[in-house]
Amino acid sequence: MASLLRKNIAFFIPYLFFLFVGGFILGFWSKTDIHYCINRHHSHIANLFFSDWTNLGLAIMIIPVVLILSFVKLRYVIISIIGFLVTVIITESLKYLFYTPRPVTVFNEIHQTLYLVPDIEMHLWKGFPSGHTATGFCMFCLLALYTQNNFLKFFYFVVVFLIAYSRMYLSQHFLQDVYAGSIIGIGSALFAYTWVMNAHIFNAYTHRLDKPLIRLRFRKITIN
Repeated sequence: MASLLRKNIAFFIPYLFFLFVGGFILGFWSKTDIHYCINRHHSHIANLFFSDWTNLGLAIMIIPVVLILSFVKLRYVIISIIGFLVTVIITESLKYLFYTPRPVTVFNEIHQTLYLVPDIEMHLWKGFPSGHTATGFCMFCLLALYTQNNFLKFFYFVVVFLIAYSRMYLSQHFLQDVYAGSIIGIGSALFAYTWVMNAHIFNAYTHRLDKPLIRLRFRKITIN
């Protein structure tokens, strides 16, 4: 595991910084104070951007990811599906277990007004943890593990960090929700990756798993 983390420091160093800063903020300020601070900063351009960007964390995004990976390695497809399923199972179980109120519900109870982005359907309950954040961190962490390019690894972190921030910007989640969601996503990704890469049950079929699931074949056309 330590070797895996070292090979992917371009993704995990900024993530650890996110954990440190986020944990520090959560330790000294209440969730409502943190959210109110985020909610005060908005603009028309940011509204448009985060309204669309947040959709990258939808569970359905696993479909195009798996489809693309089908042209790379069958092993990557299996890892991604397992990581996604573990993420969803844990996230949904915790949502129903804790059944916590979302920002709109909390601020209504304390009679404070939030700025709400127009045309966004606001959810009221099952706020902890953030499903978009968990799914996003799982997917983009795995993509970082699949690539050798450090720039892409860092880019994937930026993408998923903005997904997490979008959930707070749109007042769908508190910081503690996205913080926990990120841990679930990363944990699920690392579990799926290390298991499928190392378990004997999978390595017995290396000759098949390390080939594309879908192969493109081009017929050579000869012109006489």
